Amino acid sequence: MIMGLLLVTASLSVVVVCYVHHEIPKFTRGVMKREVAHVVLVLAGCMFGAVSAWMPGFAGPRWLAFATGFGVVHVPAAAILLIKYWRGSGQS
Repeated sequence: MIMGLLLVTASLSVVVVCYVHHEIPKFTRGVMKREVAHVVLVLAGCMFGAVSAWMPGFAGPRWLAFATGFGVVHVPAAAILLIKYWRGSGQS
């Protein structure tokens, strides 16, 4: 049960990460701003994923916890980009 839930959550996290990093160039003006957005999200995701993977008492595979933590960091960015898409916003 727990493994199945972790697999689904990690899979959704991968989709969210791919969506965010694919959409950032569409809504971000300037190469430097895009690179900063990518780097900040990846670093924050790695840090959150590492903390998630090394939580005491976690019973599943560490890589699933890392993938889920990495993806959770990208959820707010995905929500913002999705709202920008729905509104038809340009680059900012």
